[in-house]
Amino acid sequence: MEVDLDATLKSVTDELFDLYIPSELETVQKPVSPLQILSFYRNYVQKNVPVKIAGCSDDWPALTRWNDDYLVSKLGNTEVTVAITPNGLADAICDGKFTLPYERKIKFNDFVAEIKKPRDDRVLYLQQQNNSFNTEFSKLMSDVESTPKWSSDVFGTDLDAVNFWMGDGRAITSLHKDPYENIYSVVRGSKTFTLFPPCDRLNLRYKSYPVTRYDEKGDLIPEDGMVPWININQRNPLSEESCDLHPVVVTVNQGETLYLPSYWFHHVTQSHSTIAINYWYDIDYGPAYGLYRMFDEIARAKE
Repeated sequence: MEVDLDATLKSVTDELFDLYIPSELETVQKPVSPLQILSFYRNYVQKNVPVKIAGCSDDWPALTRWNDDYLVSKLGNTEVTVAITPNGLADAICDGKFTLPYERKIKFNDFVAEIKKPRDDRVLYLQQQNNSFNTEFSKLMSDVESTPKWSSDVFGTDLDAVNFWMGDGRAITSLHKDPYENIYSVVRGSKTFTLFPPCDRLNLRYKSYPVTRYDEKGDLIPEDGMVPWININQRNPLSEESCDLHPVVVTVNQGETLYLPSYWFHHVTQSHSTIAINYWYDIDYGPAYGLYRMFDEIARAKE
């Protein structure tokens, strides 16, 4: 008997969405006791399901301290790595090319001055993902929980990296996935995540694009190599009307935290001058990873 593979896969992904993927995220309190830690693991980590978490940063001094004046007083002339683009799209597809930002070191107080009065011809974003909080922003470490005990207990492993995010409201993070368990806390402003579950890999198609990088003038300079990236609207993935995708949209406000499981695709926008801290943990290569790999291999065979 001949099987319609596409119809079968659509039926499977629709059933996954109906059974365990929420159309709207729950909000739970930060787990503290061993029983709460176990419950959080069973309900969200084991099932690979995102959730908003309240109370994670309630006792962080950063929530009340991190205005521009305080940050400049702490960081001042500290040089930080800033990503610069003419349009807010870094690590994204522009004009048929995978485009990297121009990166340079500038003094933090100069960065803040431009965020207060943005230029029309460029967009600044602090987006380094190489444990930037513990390196370039270490003077702020006493204002947050540098190693959250509750999340380390949930994942049963040590932190891999802690990153600091701050930037222009025009900066957009294009749709991608990360091989990490992600605890994402907004300290100031808000971020809106458009999420797609790992099973949507079947209908999120990749293409290979030549690599370019912006220079200081905002011109594109070719670089070697090709990069596979998701072929979808880079500014608004929801503009791709498809009944085969299962988007979940969530806004994370000041003082709120998002648990973003590994291999969930996410696109991110933000209010102007938003600040966030995120914690990356290595994944457990269990059933959720195996399921994603199956979807990935099927999708690759169809691309």
